[in-house]
Formats: sequence, structure tokens, C-alpha cells
Amino acid sequence: MECSEIRHVKKARKRHQCDWCLEFIAIGTPYSTWFTYGENVTARLHPECLAAMRKADLYDDELPTPGTYRRGCHCGENIEHCNCDSAAGHESGKRDQGGDS
Repeated sequence: MECSEIRHVKKARKRHQCDWCLEFIAIGTPYSTWFTYGENVTARLHPECLAAMRKADLYDDELPTPGTYRRGCHCGENIEHCNCDSAAGHESGKRDQGGDS
């Protein structure tokens, strides 16, 4: 699978949904994006979700099913054995599906 280079956007001009955690990327906040050729898919991730993706043990650098992981975490649903730095994401256990706040 061939991908474009990762582009780091400083401020989102419109709201997107993160392909890692399914939380919204609010207007004015940074995110990273790239395009996967062949599948014709554009991925957008929070900076902390991109960092988590890089730490995760993924086969062939493929994105997992969106929403499998919490924001900034690469431990999936197995929080009891978490070894990442995303304590805040584990404490809330919530996903921001609402507005742009």
C-alpha cells in the first residue's frame, strides 16, 4: 500500500473526525493527514493519535478500524495492561462526538 507523505496542518479550517479515536478534530486545532493510494482514503489524526499509531504494533502500517483506540492511546480496549502515556484518555473513557468545544 502506497501513501502520500504525512502533512502536518497547524489549524483545521473545518471540523474533521479523527480516524484513530473517532473524536472530532476541532476547528483551529492541529492534525496530521495523508492519502492512501489504491484505497483512495484520506486519513486525519490528532497529533497524539499519530504518536500512538507510530507506537502501536500494526501490521503493514495499516490503520485499524476507526474508533478501536482511544485518543492518544495505542492499547486498544485492553486498558488494564496499558503501557502508554494516555492516562487522561483512560480516566475519562469518553469520546467527544459532540460540538466544536
